[in-house]
Order: sequence, then structure tokens, then C-alpha cells
Amino acid sequence: MIAERAATKINESVQRGMHDGARAVSALKGRKLDMRCHYPGCKNRSKGPRFRFMCEQHMKLSKREQIVALETWRNGGRARTRTRSISRQRRALRLAD
Repeated sequence: MIAERAATKINESVQRGMHDGARAVSALKGRKLDMRCHYPGCKNRSKGPRFRFMCEQHMKLSKREQIVALETWRNGGRARTRTRSISRQRRALRLAD
């Protein structure tokens, strides 16, 4: 009796998540990305994740200035607390992408 109820509940929940026998719909489907430029104070639309969410204007900055701007954005507007060597900046950039 209990097993039958449990089986029906499980079948109902599985069927609710599936559509025509396909996989369940992802919770992230239809989610809007924040497409604003990650440069502090910029309100332009970015070029997307492939270009580190920077607009065309800020993609022209040097690599170092881009890294500083991205770290500032990630820290919630606070500038980075310590300076990094170029090799550490490149490593951080590779990990961020």
C-alpha cells in the first residue's frame, strides 16, 4: 500500500518534469545574462562572455587596464587590494576565461 503510493508520487513528479519523454527542462533555460559592460560606470552593452563582458569601447584598453577593471567589477566596485606581476595577471586572466 505504502509502496504503491510512493511509486505513483514518484511517477507523477518524473512525468511533470518531462515533456514527451524528453529530458527535464533546465532551471537555467531562459535566464537572461547581465549583458552590461563590466567596466565600472559604463552603461554600454557588452560583447558577451567571449570578450569578458566588455563593450567595444573598453575592449580597446590595454590588457592590464582590462584586468584591473574586471577585478574592480568582481570586488563590487572596490579596487584591487594588491598589485600583481604580469605573469600572475595572465594566470588570473586564463582562470577567469
